[in-house]
Amino acid sequence: MSSEDVTTMRYILFCLLSLSFNRNLAFVLDKQNPYSQFRKWNVGLNGTLELEFKTDQPNGLLLYTDDGGTYDFFELKLVNGALRLRYNLGGGAQIITVGNNLNDGHWHKVQIARRDELTSLTIDGNTQNKTSRGKEFVFGKFNLNSDVFVGGIPPS
Repeated sequence: MSSEDVTTMRYILFCLLSLSFNRNLAFVLDKQNPYSQFRKWNVGLNGTLELEFKTDQPNGLLLYTDDGGTYDFFELKLVNGALRLRYNLGGGAQIITVGNNLNDGHWHKVQIARRDELTSLTIDGNTQNKTSRGKEFVFGKFNLNSDVFVGGIPPS
């Protein structure tokens, strides 16, 4: 992850709707608070994560979590104004891209959903799906998984 990924999204407003603890949180990321950290997402075979964001930046990291650095990860980024989910569940990295011009300064609702081998990425009601390759659909081991980072990751 380059430092450019972390710095370009520093001025995003986020509203985290659901991250397995079912409460609403709102926060602003800026130079003093370039990212936010949340407890582990228990992805398992079936799980959903939702958030809303707005930004005027076309590129940057929105969300990242992994299995402690072994194989599995979820990386949600804006790439040239489109939302891109890059993930690996053991069968190799896959990419789902949806939307465009999402750096328009308006709120956008995002949902990442896992249902067995199917992973879905939805932005403002527009959904793209991918079926995982291989035989592994489980995301790491919960006790070893990293926390969920929103807006960037710590320097270390």
